[in-house]
Amino acid sequence: MSRHHPKNTTLADFAAGMLDEGRSLVVASHLAMCGHCRTFVAALEEAGGQLLTEVAPVAMASDAAARALRVLDSEANAPRAGERKNAAMPVWQPERNTLLDYELGPWRQVAPGLHHRVVKVPPGGGTRVFMLKAAPGMKIPEHTHTGTELTCVLSGAFIHEGGRFGPGDCDDADDLDGHTPLIDGDEACICLVAMQGELKLSGLLGRLMQPFVRI
Repeated sequence: MSRHHPKNTTLADFAAGMLDEGRSLVVASHLAMCGHCRTFVAALEEAGGQLLTEVAPVAMASDAAARALRVLDSEANAPRAGERKNAAMPVWQPERNTLLDYELGPWRQVAPGLHHRVVKVPPGGGTRVFMLKAAPGMKIPEHTHTGTELTCVLSGAFIHEGGRFGPGDCDDADDLDGHTPLIDGDEACICLVAMQGELKLSGLLGRLMQPFVRI
């Protein structure tokens, strides 16, 4: 069971299909490993469905059916933001080194002991999606964000001011949060991240590294 979860507002937006696909992918990865949040999202979806049954019906336009069919035809093969796989099937499949249904770029070194790879998702919402792999014992420089950073730990663990984050844990941060992650344990930590805005490194070392960091 995960100890750190997305904010309730993030889960509510996910249940309502209001998150872009990148952030939805991170939340879905957390849900695959967190029964508590799966139950919470299911309750939200049930409540939303109940509310729909109570909405008073309105007259439809004469061409509404034809327009709906055109939209369904155009989106038949397109992935949908917020769509989830079976909860029993983890989104991250370490034995195949892949994310279910998503193309991954190659691992590229950002700094000694820190690697980054792009997760190719349809553009939208100004969100960049990528995986980070940090070596055991590595301390990532203190940083803040100009937007949001939604992180799900896939393997390994890190520690920062918010506690210890292990497999399945989710760190839901925004521009008010600053942290200095330290990789815990004797294995590399691999995370899935959806980021809006930019990463801002703090301190002397961070300022020296900032021109070379393009995450």
